Amino acid sequence: MKIKKCFVCSKKLTGLKTRFCGGVCYGKHKSATAIKHSAMMRKKNPARDCTVCGETFHPLRADNTACSKACSGIQAKNRQQEKRVKARKLTPVKPMEKRKPIIVKEDHTKFERVNVAQFCGGDKTKSHVLAYLQSGGTILKFPDSPRAKIPEVNIPFGHTNDELMGFGLEFDHNEQVELDAL
Repeated sequence: MKIKKCFVCSKKLTGLKTRFCGGVCYGKHKSATAIKHSAMMRKKNPARDCTVCGETFHPLRADNTACSKACSGIQAKNRQQEKRVKARKLTPVKPMEKRKPIIVKEDHTKFERVNVAQFCGGDKTKSHVLAYLQSGGTILKFPDSPRAKIPEVNIPFGHTNDELMGFGLEFDHNEQVELDAL
């Protein structure tokens, strides 16, 4: 019977072990193999400069542009920031910078110029507006729009949400009163 030895430390193997004496030797062998494999892969790709720090390195893959994990993290952060800037719809506010005035061009064809005004009861500007109109000025009058719908005041059974919103009521209240009387 042949005596088996560990590939890393050359100790005699016991039990069912066939290549390594324990987890430590297996880990050392695995890391050494990985280093050899990556060195072989790096030789396949030409040397290039890191896009972050400028250091020359041999990339593991053809699409690597950063020399280390730290540089890769900085590169990813910069790319994410560029995406955010492109996606930002509003420009950053610069309160101390002088800005051009915003010119609003409204369509005044819907409005009409009048020299008569209607006022509410507690309007404090009434005297000033009347003085302006008497001096020959005109004001813009908004177009008439339909009034808001208001529910009836005398609903026989009171106000419920269904009655106010207009759904759920599929009968006439007078007919319901007559049915209750029977």
